[in-house]
Amino acid sequence: MRALLCPRCGEWMDETHPDFPRCVFCGEHLLRCGLCRHFPGDGQVCPRAKGHPIVYTSTVLPCPHHAPVRSVRRTGAWLPPQTQWQLAASLMLTLSVIIVAIFSRPTPPRLLLTAVAPRQVVLGDTWEMRLLVQSDRRSPLRLRLDRRLLHAFQLVGLTPLPLQVNRYGDWYEFLLPTRSEPQPVVVRFKSVQLGDYFMRAVVLNTRTQAEWRGRVRVVKTVPPRQPPKPLGVLAMALRR
Repeated sequence: MRALLCPRCGEWMDETHPDFPRCVFCGEHLLRCGLCRHFPGDGQVCPRAKGHPIVYTSTVLPCPHHAPVRSVRRTGAWLPPQTQWQLAASLMLTLSVIIVAIFSRPTPPRLLLTAVAPRQVVLGDTWEMRLLVQSDRRSPLRLRLDRRLLHAFQLVGLTPLPLQVNRYGDWYEFLLPTRSEPQPVVVRFKSVQLGDYFMRAVVLNTRTQAEWRGRVRVVKTVPPRQPPKPLGVLAMALRR
């Protein structure tokens, strides 16, 4: 984009203005031949214009070789001040709507409220992992358990009963019935192999997910608790 300096009034005229090449301030034609650097003089043949016509100071031609005698400066797209203020106001309104929309989006409820499991169990015993989950009725609730743990633990029960069971890679996925209020989920295992095991459970719906991690040790027997010593024995031990 260019802006031309009018030789009559000295004002700048942007070439994107609807009145261009007429100066909006004084009416001067800014592309007439007399204002071109290549103007040869009145009644002379122009060496640049197509067909080499005879030109005069007031001649106006659609010539791509016109080079203004006066100063030319590069500009951006020309907009009236009123239009610029309207664009700025529109931009600020759009930004405010976007910001409000981002920060006013409803936060999805927490899926996994609590998770409890024993840290140590006895080989052959049945134990429970208890979860308290929450989801709305519009989002199906799914529970995923690591199937690699089933060589050490036998899955013997799941409450509530799943509507569907699928296998995804290293996971077993259970589609659970959804409720509007928090609901307990109880997973029952039976320990079938000694060792320390890393437990994982993932609860997810269509919008978010939550994960629980823990460790469970499987032992042969739990060592019996020693009975409390009498007060006299404790006093003698302290004297020593």
